[in-house]
Amino acid sequence: MVVKLAFPFLAVVLLQAAIAAADEPAATSERMSTENLAIWIDERFAEAWQESNIVPPAEVDDATFLKRSYLDLRGSIPSVSEARDFLDYGSGHRRALLIDRLLNERRRPDKHADRTAAHWATVWRRMMVPGNTPEAQMAVRLEPWLAEQFVANVRYDEVARKLITATSDGQAMVVNPRLGPQGTGPALFYQAVGGKPETAASSVSRVFLGVRIGCAECHDHPFASWKQKDFWGMAAFFSGIKDGSVGDLQVARIRPENSPTEYTAAFLGDAGAVISKGKTPRQALADWMVAENNSLFAATAVNRVWQHLIGHGLTESVDDLDKASPAERQILDQLAKLFVESGFDMRWLITGVCKSKLYQRECAAMVQADAEPPPGQRPIKTLSPEQIFNSLEQALSLPIARADDSARFNGLRTQLIARLNEAASNKPDEFRAGIPQALLMMNGRLTVEATDLNQSRTLRGVLDSPFLDTDGKLTALYLATFSRPPRDDEKQFLLEHIRQQAGEQQQQAYAEIFWGLLNSPEFVLQK
Repeated sequence: MVVKLAFPFLAVVLLQAAIAAADEPAATSERMSTENLAIWIDERFAEAWQESNIVPPAEVDDATFLKRSYLDLRGSIPSVSEARDFLDYGSGHRRALLIDRLLNERRRPDKHADRTAAHWATVWRRMMVPGNTPEAQMAVRLEPWLAEQFVANVRYDEVARKLITATSDGQAMVVNPRLGPQGTGPALFYQAVGGKPETAASSVSRVFLGVRIGCAECHDHPFASWKQKDFWGMAAFFSGIKDGSVGDLQVARIRPENSPTEYTAAFLGDAGAVISKGKTPRQALADWMVAENNSLFAATAVNRVWQHLIGHGLTESVDDLDKASPAERQILDQLAKLFVESGFDMRWLITGVCKSKLYQRECAAMVQADAEPPPGQRPIKTLSPEQIFNSLEQALSLPIARADDSARFNGLRTQLIARLNEAASNKPDEFRAGIPQALLMMNGRLTVEATDLNQSRTLRGVLDSPFLDTDGKLTALYLATFSRPPRDDEKQFLLEHIRQQAGEQQQQAYAEIFWGLLNSPEFVLQK
């Protein structure tokens, strides 16, 4: 791991403009560049902070930015060689170049764009079907399809349309040796959320409109303006979903169980829906939902991207956008308008946010632990279970091929993620870990093997390296786990401890340090 040379950072820099141009859709006359989008974001928040007498946090150092970008975009920490290349590269533009590389570079061996797409597929799947729900395991099969959309940078309104109108007839199938044929296409979304018109209406409204109408299923919503008729009007669009089949009926009507009332399809907030000849009810719903004048659709997409990258949404709750005040939605609605003008380009939006100075600022220091940071300032984020596994896999230099009995395929990944899901929050700034999760990290098979001098690939690569002195070995372990070199105080203390040992005890000292780094808060939290 330590001796392997990464693809030189400088070598790919010269190709970034061509790669980005090849992968990005043609710009419209209204569309600004990602650099100008970053400036626009910074100017909006500079104004807001000045009005509120908020002192902007300082910018993070390069190592923190590197780790933050890799975790947010690729879902894993960088390798030692990737960290060295970035930190040693002297250009003042290296941060913007890194963002472009992670989002656009598809050439081997790094294939950054493909890995970024796979991570965002996981992010979006967890948003659509939270990982701590019983249906989450089925929903994982959505990820290959979602990754295809992110790789091709399909317009977000088209991705939503495909999901909303998906049918079982068009669903791709794979054969599971234990479970037999299983669907993998977008129709799986409806099956994962319950396979009923009621659950479909509730989930689609939450995912794409940022509105929770589920409380209006049995009675008028107690905290919002939605009525029971609004809920069943939406459910009527999905009346063809039942008994595991995802389809459409010619007439969009529905009668709740044990109810004398029949409801006709109606858009949220509208008196009724006119379904054009030749269109299915869900096609009509998709037309209305992704229309440019639907203020909830684009704003919800932007809010979800913002929550993942910054740590919390531009409104208090991304799933209660209908209850946000006009003042709270001001910047969000302006950014949503730019997102629409970009052609619903998700990659453009992500790039612009990550290139902004706002994204590159330090986390807000809150006096009270449960206090919300000011708008635009990021909290410390928790890693998702998938990010933790991916980072462990990277830090431990685990094999990734099925033939090598890798943790990806031998059940260890599934076990780790399932256990961590028990405490995972659906918001990146919440942490609910407990004793079982802590014990799994401290004493689980991955960690035990990682610190075993005979089994650990990372330890053996560091300790057996002929060109690393004691300082270099310690630095390599820090880069492998924290993506930064040790601070002066850490280095002084640990080097003294290492040099006090002799022979095999000195090697064991490195193993103990590695174990401590893997089990520290800095490894499982993101600044």
